[in-house]
Amino acid sequence: MEYKNLWVCLLVLPFVFSCTKTGKEEQESERELFCLTDSLKQVISLDTVFCQPLKRELLLNGRIDFDMDKVTPVYSMLSGNVVTVNAAVGDYVEKGSVLASIRSQEIAELSKERQAAEQQKRVAERNLQAAEDMYASGMISDRDRLEASQALSDANAELQRIHKLYDLYPTDHDTYYLLKAPVSGFITERNINANRSIRPDQEEELFTIAGLEKVWVTADVYESDINKVKEKQPVRITTLTYKDKEFAGEVDRIYQVLDQESKTMRIRIKLDNPKYLLKPGMFANVYVTRQEDEQMLPCIPATSVIFENGHQYVVIVSAQGSFQKREISIYKQNQTVCFVDKGLEQGDVLVNHNSLLVYNALK
Repeated sequence: MEYKNLWVCLLVLPFVFSCTKTGKEEQESERELFCLTDSLKQVISLDTVFCQPLKRELLLNGRIDFDMDKVTPVYSMLSGNVVTVNAAVGDYVEKGSVLASIRSQEIAELSKERQAAEQQKRVAERNLQAAEDMYASGMISDRDRLEASQALSDANAELQRIHKLYDLYPTDHDTYYLLKAPVSGFITERNINANRSIRPDQEEELFTIAGLEKVWVTADVYESDINKVKEKQPVRITTLTYKDKEFAGEVDRIYQVLDQESKTMRIRIKLDNPKYLLKPGMFANVYVTRQEDEQMLPCIPATSVIFENGHQYVVIVSAQGSFQKREISIYKQNQTVCFVDKGLEQGDVLVNHNSLLVYNALK
């Protein structure tokens, strides 16, 4: 519907707004076929040309990595045999979720210790009550009463120690040791299966949990380009998965050591990762922006440029509101903007949206 309205404007406006000129003026009117009206403003968009520092970009090969500050390995604190495993690679788990159940002899012994401590406490409570009664009757000394009181305190202390062990080693009805997630995140690695024996001193982690709210983008800088990269430089990042989407960030860290084989230096960019769009392992193009303050050039949206027969054109709106096509020379461009070294000046107004249709009508 938008393009239909535009063509109506393009067909009608030349008859309504064209000037009554002859001779040389008619030739000039071929370049100014129609004027900007309120109805035409509804189907096109305009941009004002501003001069900006020329931005050069250094293209680096990068990859998406986990935020290593949010990666947590999970180990077992007790030995035993794995009964069930409740999480797989790729699963999201909440903090405190049960990852696996483990039959452990240490849990069985802890259960016996708890039962014995509870029994000892009950005996100590009865002994203290009897000692209080006997002390009131004058049958025992104050020292005997204090010894009974101390025995109860010792029994309570032992029971509290065992309860703290239960907090440290969560169990399922004193049967299994429950391996729980210490943090929320995604399971990125699993080295545990049912019926496997595990020990607390083994080096290999049973699970690895990582958060994906933020990711790291690491890129390799060749030795010849090291002097072109500094911390806090702005970067834009593209991926194969999201071809029309860019992610903006800045150089967060420079690793001041060269890889001895590739002779490259690594840099890091931290990015927010809403909706978990970026997956660790993805390849990325990292464009590091280098700003050249000494060179100011007109900067225009790349969508406003029309290419024809090896030349570049834009559609300009004059101060009187008439349209003109103008040839330009592009010095440098990327996917979003073009820097122009000939044909435009700061303050010029050009058509951005639907510029090709307007350009064709000017032919």
